[in-house]
Amino acid sequence: MESLTPIYDIAKEFSENTSRSLFLTGKAGTGKTTFLKKLRRHTHKQIAVVAPTGVAAINAGGVTIHSFFQLPFTPFVPTEAGRKNLIKKIRMTNVRRKVMQQLEILVIDEISMVRADLLDAVDTVLRHFRYRNDVPFGGVQVIYIGDLYQLPPVVVPEEWELISQFYKSPFFFDSYAVQQQPPVYIELDKIFRQSNADFVQLLNEVRNNRLTDKGFNMLKSRFNPGFKLSEHPDFIFLTTHNATANRINKEEMDKLPGEVFRYEATIQGEFPEKNYPNDPVLELKEGAKVMFIANDNGFPRRYFNGRIGTVTHLDESHIFVHCDYDEEEIAVSNEIWENIRYGVNRETGQIEENELGCYIQFPLRLAWAITIHKSQGLTFDKTVIDAALAFSSGQVYVALSRCRSLEGIVLTSPIRRDSLVTDPSVVAYSNNRPSTAQLSSELVQAKEQYDVQLLQSVFDFHFANGQISHLQSLIKKYTDVFNPEGIEHAKELQKEIQELATIGERFERQIETLYHDEVKLCERLTAAADYFTERLDDLNERCSHSPAAIFDIDVSKEYKEDLKNLFTELSLKKHLISNICDDHTAEGYYRFKNRFRVPTFHFKAKDIFEENEEKKPKRSRKSKTEKPAKKASHIITFELYQSGKSVDEIAEERMLAVSTIGQHLTRCVGMGLLDIHEFLDDDELIHEIRKMAAAGGTVGDIFSAFEGNLDYMQIRMALAGDASDEKAGSASKEEN
Repeated sequence: MESLTPIYDIAKEFSENTSRSLFLTGKAGTGKTTFLKKLRRHTHKQIAVVAPTGVAAINAGGVTIHSFFQLPFTPFVPTEAGRKNLIKKIRMTNVRRKVMQQLEILVIDEISMVRADLLDAVDTVLRHFRYRNDVPFGGVQVIYIGDLYQLPPVVVPEEWELISQFYKSPFFFDSYAVQQQPPVYIELDKIFRQSNADFVQLLNEVRNNRLTDKGFNMLKSRFNPGFKLSEHPDFIFLTTHNATANRINKEEMDKLPGEVFRYEATIQGEFPEKNYPNDPVLELKEGAKVMFIANDNGFPRRYFNGRIGTVTHLDESHIFVHCDYDEEEIAVSNEIWENIRYGVNRETGQIEENELGCYIQFPLRLAWAITIHKSQGLTFDKTVIDAALAFSSGQVYVALSRCRSLEGIVLTSPIRRDSLVTDPSVVAYSNNRPSTAQLSSELVQAKEQYDVQLLQSVFDFHFANGQISHLQSLIKKYTDVFNPEGIEHAKELQKEIQELATIGERFERQIETLYHDEVKLCERLTAAADYFTERLDDLNERCSHSPAAIFDIDVSKEYKEDLKNLFTELSLKKHLISNICDDHTAEGYYRFKNRFRVPTFHFKAKDIFEENEEKKPKRSRKSKTEKPAKKASHIITFELYQSGKSVDEIAEERMLAVSTIGQHLTRCVGMGLLDIHEFLDDDELIHEIRKMAAAGGTVGDIFSAFEGNLDYMQIRMALAGDASDEKAGSASKEEN
């Protein structure tokens, strides 16, 4: 990451080269969002990003906290009974479970809005599903990003009446998990948004509720109740409530002459309406004031999130916007927002982002007025602020700090001193901020501890022990459907893994003692590798040769999945133990880990009942009657298409989205059932699409490059057809 001031390098080092959790904060405009983006791009750790709201999650490139952890929207009570009740309510899929088990960094953005009880619920879920009830967040490094002086958690009186019995305040730092494991407090200190020293000082006074007479007079000087927004098209109006912003935008739009043009968003796959970044039907006129809501990824960079401009020309499919200081108008292209879900790559076992759907629309919204809440994270040159009805201490600070200069601010209502009251608990927590020198000293120790911890973790079998315990719980729950040999096999596995875990714990203590004696440490690692790999080979062989016979299809499926997960974990341990002797630094650990590929798992169960027809395993409890084999959905679509029906007709008949039918047909192209030329007959165009993809271009990049002349289905089919061509070529070579 780019070096700015020492504190930025310290934050980077703590994130990458220690296991310490961090609270990364800073005044508005200090680069918190930029830091997050660079961390996601460069970290070698398994990372997931979550945020308290849908829009914040989309902006951060992550998912909501409730979605990721499958949490209910009710308050969480941090008692033993409350924790058990929460776990009972959660319906965790195997994929989500695996993501949590592989997780190394959890980033929580906009932490100021996260309630203490919500954070303790996250802690409860991670401890349970990672089989690590002894450590906060199940051993995951947590990076909290946000500014406590901005928007606070939302707490309705009825809910606070309940949770106030357990928490001093609703802020995240008063959660039990944070009290048990306080994060390193790092405050970014370089302000990029404002440069005038007096204005920066004023914002600090507002932020800290220490407004001097000089600062108060500076605010009073910006009060202009007679200001008319319609006479100043380069200003944007910030207000506290949505209704006010919508009313102003409608009134100003109605004043403009000319035709209204409507631009409808394209929504593919899953994309919740509450997460839409702007109106799905964008209505504009020439002369409308608009704000860009995304950064231009092209070069040169023509616009950024928050830049204001005026619509100069419109037609059915094009929008042109002119911004101050630019000679040329901007031809606006569609932007793509992705709705992602975290999953685990089957080959590498690593966390990956899977696109569930996307929202495609021009990155604009009407900008005569927006709410202060929606302005968080944006930067403006000129703003009109009405904060008379501010309902939280952070709203006034957020509004004022959006602007680059004091001269760019107009206040239509006076700022009252009582609206600047900062929550005392926030002030008290902020006073704990350590100095740069303290952080530097702490970093040296934390990095060394991390190297030792990573090496120890290679011989830590807690997770494998948790996996076999989970499998035993399954057997205990459904004992009546397991044969005695299968039950005994699982008991023996558990006994051996527990024994291995005990030996591993003893060796971990040796590592800590010998860590600074390189020669002796290498000798012990070599000897340990011989011992542990032999034991792991034996355990994996036994996982692959289970004698279990299970009289229930659903239970059998879960049993095999659990056994495969255990096999994968033990295989990873063997891989790391075999290589760690060569390089036991943190860098070596991640290099070896990233080389790991999940080995093939064959469940070779011996069915001791196969000779007894009456005792063959029963059908699933979910299916008491014999059902005919179900035809795959994409094959049904293929047959309807072959019968001459169009995509729209098939979608209507099957009552599915057009995008879903497109996915079915794309799959058929990839399988070689359909020819790509039925949908795209230009070979040069197909070649160009595949060339762009080979160079690293995403489907969205290709869509933008062709400026809407190709649809997403055609692009995906061209790429699917490429895979089909490769298969056909390989088959041809084999025949020859």
